[in-house]
Amino acid sequence: MANSCLQLSGFLISCLGWLGIVIATATNDWVLMCKYGLNTCKKMDELGAKGPWADCVISTGLYHCVSLTQILDLPAYIQTTRALMITGSILGLPAVGMILMSMPCINLGDEPQGSKNKRTILGGVLILIVGKKLYFVYTMQL
Repeated sequence: MANSCLQLSGFLISCLGWLGIVIATATNDWVLMCKYGLNTCKKMDELGAKGPWADCVISTGLYHCVSLTQILDLPAYIQTTRALMITGSILGLPAVGMILMSMPCINLGDEPQGSKNKRTILGGVLILIVGKKLYFVYTMQL
């Protein structure tokens, strides 16, 4: 019973992490910029936001974004961030699927326990690879 609960909690955490990666890939509020203090910028409507897909200006009733469409004109760190985030999102889906199919409550025909264990290990390794990629993106932004 303890093993099943551990696997279920690992699956839920992995699924939430992958969902967070997909949401983080889609947002544009990665870096908030301000020439003055953050409270002053909010009052003066001069708050800017940058992300891998667009540069935005945030004011009281306006959220204006300019898309970063020219791939070759972008700095290398933005191109690398885009590539790693998309790769992480794509690799996360089969990893979560493998972990789901290796849960003890799911049986696929007469499969032996050894194949379930191999699938669990492969799904866990894919999740770790995705996490390592996103850690690299995080450290590259600092």
